[in-house]
Amino acid sequence: MKLFEEFSPTSAQQWEEKILKDLKIHSISELIWHTPEHIDIRPFYNNEHLSHWSVQPAFFQNDYEIVQYVPAYQHSSEEINENIIKSLNGGASGIYLEFYKQYNFAECFNNISLPHIYSNIHLSFDALDALYTFKGTYLSNNEYTQKKQCYFNIDPIFLFEKFGEWHHNIEADFEILTELNHIPVNAVLYKESGANAVQELAYTLAHLNEYLLYLEKIKKISEYQYIHIHVSVGNSFFTEIAKLRALRILVNHLLNEYHQSSSVHIHAQTTLVNKSYFDIYNNLIRTTTESMSAILGGANSISSMPFDFPFKKISDFTLRMARNQLIIMKFESFLNRPSETALGSFYIENYTRQLVDAAYQKFLSIEKEGGLLQLLEKNSIQDEIQQSFESQMKQYIENKEVLIGVNKYLKDNQEIQNELYYKMNVASSHKDVKPLHYRRFAEYFEHQKQIV
Repeated sequence: MKLFEEFSPTSAQQWEEKILKDLKIHSISELIWHTPEHIDIRPFYNNEHLSHWSVQPAFFQNDYEIVQYVPAYQHSSEEINENIIKSLNGGASGIYLEFYKQYNFAECFNNISLPHIYSNIHLSFDALDALYTFKGTYLSNNEYTQKKQCYFNIDPIFLFEKFGEWHHNIEADFEILTELNHIPVNAVLYKESGANAVQELAYTLAHLNEYLLYLEKIKKISEYQYIHIHVSVGNSFFTEIAKLRALRILVNHLLNEYHQSSSVHIHAQTTLVNKSYFDIYNNLIRTTTESMSAILGGANSISSMPFDFPFKKISDFTLRMARNQLIIMKFESFLNRPSETALGSFYIENYTRQLVDAAYQKFLSIEKEGGLLQLLEKNSIQDEIQQSFESQMKQYIENKEVLIGVNKYLKDNQEIQNELYYKMNVASSHKDVKPLHYRRFAEYFEHQKQIV
């Protein structure tokens, strides 16, 4: 006799009736969570809520690279090299750096075999020497794994969003893509400036589409077999799992439209938007859950940002704590062992599908209005993200959302800090195009503390 033959199945209607009776409420709608993306999340799901689509894996890899973020700003080439070597010797399997000015790049990467580790190097046009110094490296695959692991990313759209202007002009800036053998999409600014998950997905897809259109136009799209997408992951645990799964589904759908089958690498970093120097060790808890979302969402590589970044100068301790979070999850908690933990979860599958549908519709509306670049030049994207940030900020100010140690359980005698050690944004100037800036919800409360 099979065990479950003795138990009759329970329908969704029966579950609802039981909930209404036990909680003494009139409608199940009273329990629905309305997300910032205007998606309605039910209090429960069962197999009936999955009946209208087939469940398919969103990804197939079950491992991730432990990637150390090594800050370059305010550091010498020698210090950068020292921090990279310490990180790799300490258990990291990859590195992530950003260069926005000229360095001695040979010294930065001295005694480091870039083709044999995951290397995520972001460059601006003022740091192009790195691209030419290591050209043979980033264009080749690891000879042992036969996989591309070295990504020198120069993303003209990201730089346009960050600085509010093109380095030369759009045509000349886009030509840098012909120096690469992968398509770089740095989408972190969408999350970091306040976009919600649907906006973030739609903008990232439109960002990629601008490059696919360009490469198709110059008849080189078939030469690009790799796509590298860099995103930030926030503290809404299930939202971020569903977001990463939805991102992979959306990207693969877009590639199918171009009849391309590129390998997609998603790198996730923990966000800065919810971090604060108030009760600063709470940032460790935030980055822990964010990293878990990235793992369960299928990120290929993950950077847990140091808990005191960008407030204080990086130290051996904060670098070690950042990578140890991922080491513990991988080698002690074995979160990399299951193939796809979220697969088949009624809740996450529904959430993923709703994000896919909502983001794709928004992507289509962006394309209908001329594409991402036109909307950025009109400041439409920037204004949408500003509204999203303000809407979320209002929730924290009114205590409808909680940041522990910031708007809830605030300690007395908190340290006041006027300057960030690492400058995240460029100096503001009177440009026609508004740059996208790194923003933090805690800034409001930190400022209130300073003026008391």
